[in-house]
Amino acid sequence: MSEGNLVVACDFGTTTFRALVAEVGSARPARILAGAVASAEGFQDGDFVDVKAGSLAIARLIREVQEAANVDISGFSFNITGSHLRSVMATGQIPIGQRGRDITGRDVDEVMTMARSLTIPFNHRILTVNPVEFSVDRVGGILDPRGRVGSRLEVKAHLITGSCSVIRNIENAIDKAGFEPAGHAVDILAAATALLTPAERERGVILIDVGGEVTHWAALAGGRLLGIGATPWGGQHLTGDLASGLRIPVEAAAVVKEDRGVVLRSLVEEVDVNVLFEQEDPAETPGLIAAVLEPRLEEIFSLVKDTLGPELPLSRFASGIVLTGGGSRCRGSRELCEEVFGMPARSRYLPEDLEGVGNLPGGQWATALGLALWSGGSERAQATQPPAADAAADSWRGKLRRMLSRGAHA
Repeated sequence: MSEGNLVVACDFGTTTFRALVAEVGSARPARILAGAVASAEGFQDGDFVDVKAGSLAIARLIREVQEAANVDISGFSFNITGSHLRSVMATGQIPIGQRGRDITGRDVDEVMTMARSLTIPFNHRILTVNPVEFSVDRVGGILDPRGRVGSRLEVKAHLITGSCSVIRNIENAIDKAGFEPAGHAVDILAAATALLTPAERERGVILIDVGGEVTHWAALAGGRLLGIGATPWGGQHLTGDLASGLRIPVEAAAVVKEDRGVVLRSLVEEVDVNVLFEQEDPAETPGLIAAVLEPRLEEIFSLVKDTLGPELPLSRFASGIVLTGGGSRCRGSRELCEEVFGMPARSRYLPEDLEGVGNLPGGQWATALGLALWSGGSERAQATQPPAADAAADSWRGKLRRMLSRGAHA
């Protein structure tokens, strides 16, 4: 008999939409029942610029996954991405009392509410509020102040905001497809839930997701989210560079990158790169492929490193870097990442304890899996901040479970 909850999650990626149905328990590994993919029609920079085309793509995608999983779906959770996202730091403080007393959970809730009162752009709303550290009577570095005695409580929190209109456009496209939006999460945080271990989050880790058109990153330490960011380059730019350098169609370049892509020149035989400029039809060799791809991926990693800034020194991340995303699958990506950052890196695309992985088509499933873990309330997700306040998160988890039933197509 099943011990988990059936959940549905949809990842709106820059080039591909992915949906899955999973069974998620509070203490057991997720089991994937089915997955489906569709082209990202009408979708650009995290928003539906063509709602009609997007809704048709969503409808096809969900019909396919519900038939494969033999379930009836009326709604699903989804990811939020795009350049409209903002990452800001906020502070809040409250008096506890001149004589001091034990700090309670209610005090923590109140000081977090103060942090949420930060003035943000009028067309934005707060998507996540993650406490970085608390201070009690100016003693900082406290992760959980409950039970400490003090007269003043302060918090430094990391906030992520997003465009209200973008989120409404996504919900509108889902509604026009005939389904109900049942909660959302920032995509890089969903991927972190799926891919990062509690030990990595505690010791400090940087997750870098090289997507189709954008590379996202998230930095975590002490079990807390410290920051997120993005750079507007990704795997599609690698493909475009290869098409231009080898004078081949983009479709052919995509195949070359996927099958024979190498991004580190030291791994292959050295070649004269001048042939890229002197010959009309340069022959495809591993050396030329690496000569074309290495500069772009090196630039992507360098931009991520620069974006971290002095506020997030690399010495804070003892677990190094976890590299994911389709743009990071070329040979040599991990080694190049290590060269740029000067710290250990490893590639990871799926959780190690995933069941039913054979039911997923090829591709990048970390974001969709993270959404499923969140909505199912798994222990892995409980180690990461939820996508909304706890009460709101519990509300949409329950809502999502009521939207899916077994055996509809039996």
